[in-house]
Amino acid sequence: MKVAPFEKTARQQALLDVFNSHRHGMAYGGARSGKTVVIVRNVFLRAIKRPSRHLIIRFRYNHARVSLAHATVPWVLARCFPGVPIVENKADGYWMVPCAGGGSSEVWIGGTDDKNRIEKILGNEYSTIYANECSQIPFDAIATLWTRLAENSGLEQRFYYDCNPPGKKHWTYQLFMEGKLPDGTPHKLEVGALQVNPIHNRANLSPEFVQALESLPRRLRQRFLDGEYLADVEGALWTDEMIVRAKLLEPVGLSKTIIAVDPSVSNNRGSDECGIVPCSLDENGLGIVRRDLSGKFSTRSWAAKVVAAYHAFEANYVVAEKNNGGDLVADAIRNIDPGIKVELVHAAVGKKARAEPVSMLFEQGKVALSGEFPQLEAELTETIFDDVKESPNRLDAMVWGLTHLMVKKRGARIHVG
Repeated sequence: MKVAPFEKTARQQALLDVFNSHRHGMAYGGARSGKTVVIVRNVFLRAIKRPSRHLIIRFRYNHARVSLAHATVPWVLARCFPGVPIVENKADGYWMVPCAGGGSSEVWIGGTDDKNRIEKILGNEYSTIYANECSQIPFDAIATLWTRLAENSGLEQRFYYDCNPPGKKHWTYQLFMEGKLPDGTPHKLEVGALQVNPIHNRANLSPEFVQALESLPRRLRQRFLDGEYLADVEGALWTDEMIVRAKLLEPVGLSKTIIAVDPSVSNNRGSDECGIVPCSLDENGLGIVRRDLSGKFSTRSWAAKVVAAYHAFEANYVVAEKNNGGDLVADAIRNIDPGIKVELVHAAVGKKARAEPVSMLFEQGKVALSGEFPQLEAELTETIFDDVKESPNRLDAMVWGLTHLMVKKRGARIHVG
């Protein structure tokens, strides 16, 4: 059975050495460093060796389907296994892989949030389990998966992990770097980890993509270019762990949606951004940050963006800070769509005092982040209000929105415009 040659970089070969010599092996590092491709290829290579069962899993099943089943796996199969008749069973969510010595293997794909299929997945034993983007997967789910790495196929059992490293309080850092479980007790797992960054895969990346990574704000650059675990910023109201937890929460329906706006009054190189953040409440009172649409815009441009978001998210109304321009915000929006309801809020306390109750909501697990918000997350985890040099407009807009939905109006005076 012919497998196409794969030109591994030196770092990717070193990663495979880590995987081959440890029961639990993790690749951590920046974006587009080739981690996922190398691991997916290795999973299918192991499946070809002898009849066995393997699992590739992410936190959310729909993300596993979109990024893995529809993208990475077909790419790997086409380039690395062109002569192997691997067949996907889409209905049940696995690939049937013929083995070199006869028989066949199964490579399953799943999500820890997929309540309809997770019992079936956990009912099987596996020779390989690959937790893709494992920083998004709760530790309890990982510990449960450990019990399923138990197939007696003749292959050495292997658990692969990869992630863009989050904060140092995350379970991946504790498990692989500190040698302990999240409760602080030492573990006896055989673990190995290797940092793999875009620089190690530069030959396969466009100069424009590398330049974009190099242009990221410092904290994002450390994570997605340098592949470093991040320490919390002393004095910031949000931590990386709070952000990770917020992404794990699952809203149930929607009861109310608003578009929160922290407006800018000028449009030049030195102008502040206009913060535009749609926020919702779910049926159980969970706050949801839906999107971050912020940026530098002219007045008409940001007003048009707010109007478009109002309709796209089927919002109940717009909440905006009334700035020095008086009724500029309401007027700019109504010039485009006179039917939109706008509520103007007037700050009665400073930014930090307004942000603290919202930060506490995150700490209490009452706010969900519905997606990836790199620039907003950077503001949340880096802003020190006692020493703020640039206005955190994305943060401000989010705070206005969640305050309006979830916090008693102590820090603002509300005026229906």
